Formats: sequence, C-alpha cells, structure tokens
Amino acid sequence: MNTKKTVALVLLGIIFLGGVVGGYLYFSRVFSKEKIHDEETAGGITHMDGFFTVRVYYPTGNRLQLEERRPPRSSPNTTIAEATIEEYLKGPAGAAASAIPRNVQLLGVYRGADRIVYVNLSDEFRRNFQGDALAEYLLLKGLYESLISNIEDIQDVKVLIEGKEAETLGGHLYLFYPLKDMVSPEF
Repeated sequence: MNTKKTVALVLLGIIFLGGVVGGYLYFSRVFSKEKIHDEETAGGITHMDGFFTVRVYYPTGNRLQLEERRPPRSSPNTTIAEATIEEYLKGPAGAAASAIPRNVQLLGVYRGADRIVYVNLSDEFRRNFQGDALAEYLLLKGLYESLISNIEDIQDVKVLIEGKEAETLGGHLYLFYPLKDMVSPEF
C-alpha cells in the first residue's frame, strides 16, 4: 500500500515538473519573439527601408480621423516625434480644408526628465488658427493623441510657441499646462 502511494506521488511529481518545464520553454519562446517584434515596431512604429510608419490623428469636422503615414527618415537624427509632428502639420490626405493652421514650422521637439514631450512650434500655429472652441480642442487633442500613440514612455505633451509658453491658441484653452488633463477622455 505504501509503495503504491510512493509510486503515485513520484509519477505526479514527474508530470508536474514536466508541465513546469514545458510551460517555461513555451513561454520563453513566445516572449522572446514578442521582444524581437517590439524592437522592430516600437510603439507601433515600424522602421523598414529608411521609413517610419506613424499614426496621426487629424481633426475633421467634430471628431478625429486616424491616418497611417510612412514618412522617409530624412536623416539619421530624425526622431519619431519629429516625423509624427511633421506629418501632423501637413494635414489629412485629400482634404481641401483643414483645421490645422498653415505654414507652421516645427522648431524643435524636446523630451524632459519629467517624461513630457515639449513641442516648439512657430508663431503661425497661433496666428493662423481659425476656429471655435471645438476646433481648438480637436487640434490640440489630435496633436496629443498622435504623439502619445507613437512614442513610448511619455506621460504628457506641452506646446510651446517660439520657445515660450503661450497663454492660449485661439482663446478657448490654456496652453500654460500640458495637454493630457485638457484633452484626455476623462475631461
């Protein structure tokens, strides 16, 4: 009787250890493939043949429209943030009119130690903006969503005009603060 219990326990132990080893091998293989895939597509951004694939959210009507773009990497120093903003400022493909102000220049993109991306735009972003509160909200939300969806490990986005904090873009929303609290779904 004692021998039968011992044999049963040994067999149960072997089956359990086999399951643990098999599970380890399976999951280590699955996660190693995901890690390689994540390196190739950081945050949904693929780097193939000198191109980026970025997701850009454009204000159209009273909502945001998602487009995927493939801008070329013009220099080795071009960052994903710069490419995303450059594509955002071009406006949606095939749209005759856009809520995005014209002739806006990207002056710089900086990442702070506080995990906030600072976007420095030319004064045309403020001067050439024409729209109501909804248009201003969608313009800023589109910029925020475009950067958040393409750049890993950032918490917020702050817009600067000519290197300085601006009070507002069109008189409806304050730009003294980062955009997350203003444009997040909880708002």
